[in-house]
Amino acid sequence: MTVVTDAKARRVIDVEDGRGAAQVVQFSQVLEQKGGDCAKITQTASDMSGAYLSGIDECFPNAVKVVDKFHVSKLMRDAMDKVCRKEQGKLSKQLKSGKKLLMIPEGRMSCEQKEKMTALCKQYPDTGRAFRMVQALDSVYSCSTAQEAEGAIDRSIDWLKRSRLEPMKAVANTLSTHRQNILHYFVQRLTNAVAEGINSL
Repeated sequence: MTVVTDAKARRVIDVEDGRGAAQVVQFSQVLEQKGGDCAKITQTASDMSGAYLSGIDECFPNAVKVVDKFHVSKLMRDAMDKVCRKEQGKLSKQLKSGKKLLMIPEGRMSCEQKEKMTALCKQYPDTGRAFRMVQALDSVYSCSTAQEAEGAIDRSIDWLKRSRLEPMKAVANTLSTHRQNILHYFVQRLTNAVAEGINSL
């Protein structure tokens, strides 16, 4: 289903059956029927679904589209997981024990965790490179201005493209496609956090 939330009021305002452009259209009709004005929607946050984004373009022409940072991060981590599986094998004990470690931002690691991470990266260099790429993209979201973020994300995309790791190169193509909507976050500071929190329930 598609859950539509008001990010400011932090509440659900509509639920539609299905996930696509048609559901965005249905929501726009509900909004208009209840006295809303689609032309006054100025910002939206969503995942990178082409169907959602095309529906937003059709129904909310004045809205700035923001690709939610959670989905950017998930895309990167899923790609890193593919690199790990290819390098370490599906049944690797190191993969099982190291998977949780790979999910921890480097800045939050304890000294012991950093030592384990260093050892893991030496043993599995492709996994180590993928991990550093994930950390680099995560650090983009610490940028304070859109201009700073623009340079940081372009450097990350370039690194991913040159990585010779197919899952990371695929992510680079996706990020390039959605680059502008990702960068909109640094102006709008809008996320899908409310919707993701509700979905987790």
